[in-house]
Amino acid sequence: MWVFAITGGPCSGKTSGLAYLEEKLTARGYKVLIVPESATKLISGGILPWEMATSQFQRGILVDTLAVEQVFFEAARYYRNHGKKVIVLCDRGTKDGEAYMGKDPYARLLKSFDYSENELCDQRYHAVFHLRTAAIGAEKFFTLENNKARKETLEEARALDERTLEAWQRHPHPRVIDNSTDFAGKMHRLFAEISAVLGDPVPLEIEDKFLILKIRPEDIIVPFHTAHIIQNYLVSPQKGDEYRVRARSDGEGTTYFYTVKTEIEPGVRAEKERLVDSREYHSLLSLRDPECVEIRKKRISFFWRDQYYEVDLFESPDPTLTLMEAERTDRNSSLQTPPFIPVIRNVTGSKEYSNKEIARKK
Repeated sequence: MWVFAITGGPCSGKTSGLAYLEEKLTARGYKVLIVPESATKLISGGILPWEMATSQFQRGILVDTLAVEQVFFEAARYYRNHGKKVIVLCDRGTKDGEAYMGKDPYARLLKSFDYSENELCDQRYHAVFHLRTAAIGAEKFFTLENNKARKETLEEARALDERTLEAWQRHPHPRVIDNSTDFAGKMHRLFAEISAVLGDPVPLEIEDKFLILKIRPEDIIVPFHTAHIIQNYLVSPQKGDEYRVRARSDGEGTTYFYTVKTEIEPGVRAEKERLVDSREYHSLLSLRDPECVEIRKKRISFFWRDQYYEVDLFESPDPTLTLMEAERTDRNSSLQTPPFIPVIRNVTGSKEYSNKEIARKK
């Protein structure tokens, strides 16, 4: 059972990061539990920080965080005791409040709950992952439109990011995910850091795609995870943007994703992905792009020789199509495909085998 705090400054990609991690880690066989952020929940419910003393608001956040995390920790222990590999991802953690109150006042708040900093920081989370705000190094992507609970300016976001990082610096395993790459690279580095902590093969930013002959799940001679995926592209309000929804189901339920790729400038797109509930997912389906058809496929994911593979067996629109993707790791910089997979050819970079092109009506 692993517990990670995912934190950072405003507009850092935390929401997209949690959705990205949920999908990636589930595919690797983990049961992923996501603890919702307390501050957004309180603000959405009408408890507004600008209408009360900071100490009062942060006290409310701490009460809620401790209670909700406890529920998730108990659920995680249940799953672990029933043979699951469990990861709890906390959308922020118990030390974030220090960035708003200051070190000494927050230490007094913790003491009033009979907790020490060691208990609520060092001992509570196995690692802390701090995503830098876009206000530091990716200024043109800085926006608060995705979170109505935030009101910081560019300078305020930078200062808050630094204070948040400082609040967590006592933790024995902090990790900083900066904006030195594009957003896709940032998400990749977050996943790579978590993979390293877990002791899993660390993915490199190299992905290969292969056209393969159709196989059966029983042809996979190593342990694997199976999921069913339904993907639909939506009408985009602006040319160059891409909107899509995806439902991923396995034996334990269905998870829904909403992804928006926005063109910032020619050749540069920002990607935002978040988890949505069933109701919002089905509402978004009313915006389906009439020029695209629905994609349905079975995904089989597995490790072979420390290399992670995903095999997509398409059910529609082309049931004869089967693709395999390999995300290279630090243990396999050169790729050898599994001998039990009948590869036809390498189609890496071929537009006709992209999901958007497969969905496009011919």
